[in-house]
Amino acid sequence: MQAIFAYHTAREAEFNICKQSAQNQFLPDLNSMEVQDKEGLAQDREQAAKGFHALIHQGADALPEDIKPEIVKVIKAERQSYLNQVTANKVHFKKRMLEGITSIFDDYIKFLFLIVEIQELIGHEKRKKNNSHDNFAKNIVINGIKNDEALEDERIRKNVAWDTDLVRAWYREYIKPQEFFIEYDNLAKATIEDDQELVQTIYKTIIFKNENINDYFEALDLGWSENKPILKSMVLKTIKSIENEESEPLMMELSKNWDEDLLFLKELYDLAIDKEEEYENLIENKSKNWEIDRVALTDRIILEMAIAEMIHFTSIPVKVTINEYIELSKLYSTPKSKQFVNGLLDVLSVELQKDGQIKKSGRGLLDNK
Repeated sequence: MQAIFAYHTAREAEFNICKQSAQNQFLPDLNSMEVQDKEGLAQDREQAAKGFHALIHQGADALPEDIKPEIVKVIKAERQSYLNQVTANKVHFKKRMLEGITSIFDDYIKFLFLIVEIQELIGHEKRKKNNSHDNFAKNIVINGIKNDEALEDERIRKNVAWDTDLVRAWYREYIKPQEFFIEYDNLAKATIEDDQELVQTIYKTIIFKNENINDYFEALDLGWSENKPILKSMVLKTIKSIENEESEPLMMELSKNWDEDLLFLKELYDLAIDKEEEYENLIENKSKNWEIDRVALTDRIILEMAIAEMIHFTSIPVKVTINEYIELSKLYSTPKSKQFVNGLLDVLSVELQKDGQIKKSGRGLLDNK
């Protein structure tokens, strides 16, 4: 949804840029020694703006008969520039969407090794003070991550590395002063339960909760707020899987059927963009006389994705599709969007089934009640 939203936003920006470029072709020539027809040029600029809008949204037949040939030439050139950039943007945001999803696993590996980095900092600090009591060096959970060959292979393959100065600052400011940290450090001998609790608490209350640390990650990744709960869940499940010294950490996966899910993502993205006009007509016809431009962009995207999913993905039950997109509207749109999306999808699903556009088979696949 975010990728499609970015595509729409970029398209609107490109439209305005190309329209302005067309108008600029009819600005007065400040270097000319001849008298400029400023009023006539102003009219040409206005006609260029209207002509470009008509050409993009309605086609060449919508251009007025009295439009000047030189204006037509300019706006047609700008239209081609606009269409080229829109096509490039579609590819760009699709690529960025897929990279953003696959990067979650890379970040998962990196976050797992953050606790190893902290362990090494503590060990260095204790050696400087000739302090041989180091529960952290013996922590079974941390060592389970550090010594696992599969995780180490992934760390090397993905070239995972932390900024040591940054981690040191986080450790000294946010972790070391904590009471739970001091209590663990003072234990005569830590148990596996103590080890588990320490590592989980560091991730839960510091790494994934501290405001300043989260601000750092948000500055690096626009999708951090969406990715954080996924990463947190993956990291904590791996930590919990280390129950003793013989345990092999459970390496999490983004999906059990990644190839299938990847194909779904690509197809849904393409359908929501390529069939936009068709889906908008369906939405407008059922929006109680609301023009499509009055429907919030986020709602339009949610509805178009839902229609694409209902029509083209035969194995997904209609009820599941409607519920999923209602949840999206709760997260990303206006307070009233839930009712709007729910009502419209319910009506559309019934109509599309009657028209034969939704073709599903199997128990529960058509029931949207």
